[in-house]
Amino acid sequence: MNARTLLAVAGVLTLAACAQLAGVAGGDFVNRAIDRNAGKIGDNLGDAVASGEFAKTSTYTMEQEYFLGKTVCASVLTRIGGEVLQPSHPAAAYVRKVGTTLAFAAAELRDEKSRPYPLKGYFFVPVTSGAVNAAGAPGGFISVTTGVLKAAQSEDELAAVIAHEIAHVQLGHTMQPIEAARKQEQLTGKLLEGTDSVVHAFFGKVVDAGTDFVLDKGFGKKNELEADALAAQILASAGYDPTALAAFLSRLEGAAAKGGFFSRHPPAKERVAALQKLEVEMPVAEPTQAALAARRRRFLAAQKTVSG
Repeated sequence: MNARTLLAVAGVLTLAACAQLAGVAGGDFVNRAIDRNAGKIGDNLGDAVASGEFAKTSTYTMEQEYFLGKTVCASVLTRIGGEVLQPSHPAAAYVRKVGTTLAFAAAELRDEKSRPYPLKGYFFVPVTSGAVNAAGAPGGFISVTTGVLKAAQSEDELAAVIAHEIAHVQLGHTMQPIEAARKQEQLTGKLLEGTDSVVHAFFGKVVDAGTDFVLDKGFGKKNELEADALAAQILASAGYDPTALAAFLSRLEGAAAKGGFFSRHPPAKERVAALQKLEVEMPVAEPTQAALAARRRRFLAAQKTVSG
């Protein structure tokens, strides 16, 4: 995109913003401020293009991603509202064991498009809540509600939910909206350099609103289906049933598939249809009957230790 096009876009956006403000209390005041600063913003835009500001990366280092992920995970846990199970809790130890097995399997599937392996590995954080919910955060932080453990009918189904979140981390989906927000923040700061504080405040709110919209909407249909596909591969690589996610989603269609893990995703039927089209081969020997029986016993034992 050349400077002339960018200037035209900036002009259109400014006019649109002014039109929206026309009927808002105090809108005329902000409009006058924008008019006074329009030339400065235009000059800043031209400078940004000429200096290569628009091409600057917004990528975080893995260390930054780790600390960012801790903060995001803490925010997620606060919103869920339950209590984090202590590491020594049987269910916490169980989820951690299943998650670690999946994380190692996922690492074997990494390619050039994958995000680097989390700086300090994956962290699996079980939280008490009857809601069926799980969330992957930057840096490998995966929160899983006890509601998922209760809703699952097998270790394979629990693994399927966790694998989906690991897939989001490995595919870089958890960082995309954050890096986009950072890029927007960088550009906004450059464009508004030297303008009135009222213009900063107005455009700052617009950026915040846009960022909130992206984060609340999740990772988008394409990314969700991509994570489902990788999750199936991770399951197979770890020795689990690759159809477990489809089975879990199929059983929880309708009223049971509202909110939580389902609120940010495409409809369950659409996800199941896409999963059923996949051809995932089992790259490892299928578990023996004795191994499957042991898997079943440990799943039921962990399930009994949580309420919900």
